[in-house]
Amino acid sequence: MRSFPGMRQIPLGDRGKFSAAFFLEHYFPKSDLVREMKETTRERIVRHIQSGGKGKVIQVERVKHLSPEDFRKNYLSKGIPVLIEGGAKDWPLIERWTFDKLRERFGHETIKLVQRKGLSDDDFIDEREFSEEIGFGAFLDQVLNGGRKYMRFSPLLEKVPELLGDFDHTFFKRMIDNPFGTAFQLFIGGKGTFTPLHNAITPFFFLNVSGSKRWALIPSHYLAVLNPSADGFGYNHSEAELDFSNVDGFPGFDCIDRMEALMQSGDLLYVPSWMWHCVQNESPTIGVRCGFLYPQGMVQESLTLALIRLFAARNPTTLEWIYYSVFKTNLPERDRLLLTPRWWLRKKQPGA
Repeated sequence: MRSFPGMRQIPLGDRGKFSAAFFLEHYFPKSDLVREMKETTRERIVRHIQSGGKGKVIQVERVKHLSPEDFRKNYLSKGIPVLIEGGAKDWPLIERWTFDKLRERFGHETIKLVQRKGLSDDDFIDEREFSEEIGFGAFLDQVLNGGRKYMRFSPLLEKVPELLGDFDHTFFKRMIDNPFGTAFQLFIGGKGTFTPLHNAITPFFFLNVSGSKRWALIPSHYLAVLNPSADGFGYNHSEAELDFSNVDGFPGFDCIDRMEALMQSGDLLYVPSWMWHCVQNESPTIGVRCGFLYPQGMVQESLTLALIRLFAARNPTTLEWIYYSVFKTNLPERDRLLLTPRWWLRKKQPGA
């Protein structure tokens, strides 16, 4: 469990006790003993956090140039986010992926929007998922006109593989330097749409193609304050609101420190494994999550959450994750949305 210098800390013993209780809760969800251990430790952590007063907002470090060596040494290995200003401004997709050009090329396609519990700003999604089909052109129009429909984690690049040619794949090869490749998921949303607080095992670069997108980032050592449910998903989510509108249900949330980054067209943001993040679109935006495997960081940033993902996840289980990610290649679009993207997609990337 990593601690971030300059950010308010939590006693290591209490972090360990809460993490152990959270892990056990996945196996014994009705245990009064586990529940009491978790709540008692959480209350102690909250009192410690609140004793330091209100939390502060720290800007994510911004750089204009970043060599692969410096990235791996100073950010990847340390689990620290960084924003590369204009890092993708010369990539072909910046010019080719405008709203007008996407509508012209693919507006006739029918797409499926899948919203998952904890990853949507729609209040009515209280079960595992909600999905709907819509014409891509009509979807883009409603995004530009202030509609609330939001494409998240879309495998559209698998459905339309020619889009992969618009990336600089040598960037990922040089920066990541691993044999697993990169998986791409598309995000398109209108002004005011957002994705609530969540985290997951894989780190990623987020490439902001167009528009303005504001990120809030929270280290995983504040797990007890965010208090996610033990629902066994392949990701964790918290209902804590950044405007503190429900701080009574998440005491201490207004007293933790967090990081913030504002992205513009062409920017690249690195987000480490298990880093909590909430994203708000300040204008109509198009962006791509470029995820990759980094086993060292997955364990280093939160051993507890890594163990839960490996041994206690149910939606999907680890065996299902491996099977559908590596071996099962003829998935329908719905399943590709619900499961981890296929890492073998790297074999299809131009120049791979």
